[in-house]
Amino acid sequence: MSDSTEIITAEVMSALFDRATVSAWIIDADETILLANDAAAELTGYAIEELTGQPVSMLMPPELGASHAEHIHSFLARRGRSSILGQVREFEILRKDGSAVDIELKAFELPGAPDGRPLFGAFISDNTAHKNVEAEMARMARKDYLAGCLNRLGFMERAHEELSRARRSGRMLSLIVMDIDRFKRINDSQGHQGGDKVLSELLVALGDTLRLHDVFGRVGGEEFFILLPETDISEAALVAERLRRALEQHAFICNGRTVPVTASFGCASLRADDDLDRLIQRADRRMYLAKNAGRNRVVAVDVAAAGQETESPERHSVNRSGTRSRS
Repeated sequence: MSDSTEIITAEVMSALFDRATVSAWIIDADETILLANDAAAELTGYAIEELTGQPVSMLMPPELGASHAEHIHSFLARRGRSSILGQVREFEILRKDGSAVDIELKAFELPGAPDGRPLFGAFISDNTAHKNVEAEMARMARKDYLAGCLNRLGFMERAHEELSRARRSGRMLSLIVMDIDRFKRINDSQGHQGGDKVLSELLVALGDTLRLHDVFGRVGGEEFFILLPETDISEAALVAERLRRALEQHAFICNGRTVPVTASFGCASLRADDDLDRLIQRADRRMYLAKNAGRNRVVAVDVAAAGQETESPERHSVNRSGTRSRS
């Protein structure tokens, strides 16, 4: 041992341990906390005296705490490779007030106690700030910042969740595909800044029409999906008509001029044999029917070349005046 290590006394080590900004822990093979520093008390909300002598599993969520002692004993019995020891892992612990806190843990085996008991050490740090950054990055990755709504990734994730929920509950689910009419013409006449202004004001124009539980996302340049939980095709057509009217009546100001903006809408409802792709394809097809019929209208039914309805359960569409009509 070098001279420098010989002068480091137990008192010096204790002072270092107590003043560390990361929580430091020593536990035995029975998961009893033998030693914890001030940072551990600050992290957990317990006084050091309340921690020492207690099982470390009291800080764990019940499902993890119930098996923690068994994991320790199993490791000591087999002495194999550990998926925890020596690794930096992320967990949740419970504070004294019952609140959960995200933590980063590095646990390791220590030299045994004089009486032969195995000992383990751990450094545990509060990981809340890192998790908040991760959550914000995930949110940003799913948001269209121009339109202020979900982007394709965010919408599709929510749509799959709502589809699963509708399957489990047996409740209705409908989709509206909305495509802004002649958007290229807006870009050509007003410049891309004018087109961007229309997209950025879209939620303002439609905001009072959308319901809190509706899922709204921009999935392409000027194409938007609106998912309507617990909504049948009749209600979806009426929601689409309200959206159509709100957009038509909103005053979009570009370069000091009012620019008329309309959109075409296609509606479809979930069927027993549908997946999300089929639902989207059906609503998208009806949106193109609305385009071909003159734009600025709602179509909620497929129309064959002969002018006959091809899907009797969804017989209605909505014309430009907002009244129901047979297709």
